[in-house]
Amino acid sequence: MATLLYTIIGMTASASLNCAVRREISPCTCSPHGFFANTIEVKCEQMESFHQVVDALQDRFTPDYNIWLTISHSQLLDLASQSFYEMNMNIKTLKMNYDNLSQLPVDTFQNLPRLEYFSASENRLEEIPADMFQHMPNVGTLDFAKGNLRFINGNTFKSLQNLRHLIVASNLLQRIDADTMPRTLISLHYGHNNLTTLNGTLRHLDELKLLFANDNHLTSLDDELPLASPNLMTIFAQNNAIDHLPIEIKYLKNLDSLFLHGNRLKSFDGLLARSSQLTKLVAFDNEINHLRRDEFIEAERLEDLQLAENKLTNLNGSLQNMKGLIIANFSYNLLNEFSLQEVTGLRKLRILDLSHNKIEKLTGRMENLVDSGSIIYELRLQHNLLKSLDGTLMGLNNLKILNVAHNMLETITPDDLIGMENLEHLDLSFNKLNTLEELSKTFLPSLQSVNASYNLLTTMDKDFHGLPVLCTADLSNNMIRVLSVDLVSQTRCSNHGVPNKLEIFLQENPVLCDESLPELVSQMESFHTRLIGIAHCIVPQQIPIDSPIFMQPPIPLLKPLLQPQIPMVPAPVMIQQPSIV
Repeated sequence: MATLLYTIIGMTASASLNCAVRREISPCTCSPHGFFANTIEVKCEQMESFHQVVDALQDRFTPDYNIWLTISHSQLLDLASQSFYEMNMNIKTLKMNYDNLSQLPVDTFQNLPRLEYFSASENRLEEIPADMFQHMPNVGTLDFAKGNLRFINGNTFKSLQNLRHLIVASNLLQRIDADTMPRTLISLHYGHNNLTTLNGTLRHLDELKLLFANDNHLTSLDDELPLASPNLMTIFAQNNAIDHLPIEIKYLKNLDSLFLHGNRLKSFDGLLARSSQLTKLVAFDNEINHLRRDEFIEAERLEDLQLAENKLTNLNGSLQNMKGLIIANFSYNLLNEFSLQEVTGLRKLRILDLSHNKIEKLTGRMENLVDSGSIIYELRLQHNLLKSLDGTLMGLNNLKILNVAHNMLETITPDDLIGMENLEHLDLSFNKLNTLEELSKTFLPSLQSVNASYNLLTTMDKDFHGLPVLCTADLSNNMIRVLSVDLVSQTRCSNHGVPNKLEIFLQENPVLCDESLPELVSQMESFHTRLIGIAHCIVPQQIPIDSPIFMQPPIPLLKPLLQPQIPMVPAPVMIQQPSIV
């Protein structure tokens, strides 16, 4: 092992020395490869001609060095006048990027038998010459991305018996001849082109593991995928116009990740039911309106399910066998009711997103807390039509984040939050709550923040008595007229065990216009609580402007969170809003 290490170090040092004494290759530069022994990276940038490149590198490196050559941002109008063979060096990797190339003269690339990687991306190439690769038979990776290719004919890659990776993404491809692709391909990138069909080019690619066909104009994958391929693991087919899955997909037993978002799928037709190796399914922004009960019956390894922006009205018990599910996103659908029994037994589920639906009712309370097995950390229910929670969330004892903002909640009961000892963030904003009194009857020992802004709250008395470590309370834009010091008498903000101040936001609440505000601020300070906010206060015209309530607040002005315009002063007069920090 030590001998091998010294050998590698010696080779690298030798390569470094070789570069150090080759000043004559200027303006090209060279450096030893950071990982591969006996390998030198040569870069020629902003060259004025191909002749300049050949002249700088010709006979500079002995054949026992592997050369990784990059020619970029150069003017190579004379590319056809000379060849790489004239450089007399062992080129293993050749990158010609950003060179404004519109064609590749075949003779320039003759006699490159050791070339393994060739990239001509970021150019203006409109075609790949049919006999381009006759003299570079060992190329394993080809990159022709980001050009102007419009078609690939059937003979283009026939000489490449070792081709493993092909990238032709981000071109203008409209046609690829059948039988064009070598059977040896492992990864193929067709993405971001103008293809309306794959023309059967994949059917014989039994070695293929990774396929990119995204961002084209495909309407169907029927008879396109390798039949019963034992190797295909990942398919990117998003942003097309595909309206159904091909039947062949049910035979891809090792399929691991499937990306189908931005298509026109209406259902999965049960074709993924036996996908036992599937771990990630992304199919948001489709037209899926139904899930079969056995849709994912063998998908026990599925971890990430993204079905947002579809037309689902229910889940139909389709998740029951997803024992490995971690993230489930059903936002922006048409769900009008949701039963927590849908996720009972999913012991790995961390995030459940049901936001932006039409849910009016939650059902399926997890009565048996042990058998429920729920460890959901985050539940997103914002932007629905809930009027109450009905104690349905009982049993979600591992919740850390609960968002029920933008609903129609009129009350919160102790049963709604009972047992949530790990809850850290609670969002109740934009509802119709007129009190938070019931929070005092629920013990939430970990709650750090509560947002109850934009409700109908009028009085805050003992509401925080069950929130011992609360640090942030947003009560802005309510109708609070009474704010008792007793509100915070049993609360002391604590960040990871470090005591801090509780901040209560009171933006646009009448309590800020009360003449006893300075006294309240002082009392709150004694309980390590800071009041923050500004409010517009209507005051009868006869009250002197220098009345104490409108004098400088007892503590420095807060830079307004909002910058409301102060209107012209009619009678009654609107005085500069008081601020507190």
